[in-house]
Order: sequence, then structure tokens, then C-alpha cells
Amino acid sequence: MTRLVQLGLLYGVLGFAAGFVFGALRELVLIPHLGERFGQQVEFPLVAGAVAIIGCWMARRFGERRSAAWLLGLGVLGVATLVAIESVFSLVILGRLLEDYLASYDLTAGSLFPVGLAIMALAPVFSRSMERFG
Repeated sequence: MTRLVQLGLLYGVLGFAAGFVFGALRELVLIPHLGERFGQQVEFPLVAGAVAIIGCWMARRFGERRSAAWLLGLGVLGVATLVAIESVFSLVILGRLLEDYLASYDLTAGSLFPVGLAIMALAPVFSRSMERFG
């Protein structure tokens, strides 16, 4: 297994772990106090920020002297890993219906999950860009 694949798997697992922690916070604290929609909207920047920080850390820790394409590969593999884990967790362990699970990707219905995945995929590349500016 190549180093890129190993690190992509690690990135996905860490991203899932961050989402799991903030998801528990959303379900146990935010939604009961703020309601479904507002609870999700408060959680989103927390998760997005966490996965961006993880992606930046991984790029700086493991991606020195790597190309932008390699860093994008890290992000895409991380997203693929997270989606695979999320799918198994949601469909198999929690027993959600496929239709309900797929609705979590619907931007037109207000879901921010795809935006978070894009942030996760691009964070390692943006990390390199941020290094140039300071």
C-alpha cells in the first residue's frame, strides 16, 4: 500500500472521528436546545473547521515537497474513506434507509455535507497555498 493511500485512509478516519464527536454534540446538546435545522447549522462550521485543520496538519506533517496533485489525492482519498465509513455506519449500523441517507447529500434541501466534503478534499492543497502567504 502506498504512503499516499495510507495517509488518505488516516485522513478519512480522523475526519470521521471529528464528525462523530460533533455529531454527538449536535444530537445531544444543540438540537434539543436550538432545533433540528439551527443545530445542524451551528455544527457545520465546527466540523468543517476540524477537518480543514486535520487536512492542513496532514499536509504540513506528511506532504512537504509533494506536488499539489499529491495533496489533492490525499484530500480525495480522505473524502472517499470518510464517505465509505459514513455509509457503512449510517446504513448498516444505524439501519437508515438509503433514500434518507442520500438526502444528506442534497444541497437543494439545505444539506451542507457536500460542502464539508469539498472543504475536506481541498484543505491539504489550501494548506500549501497558505504557506506561501505567511
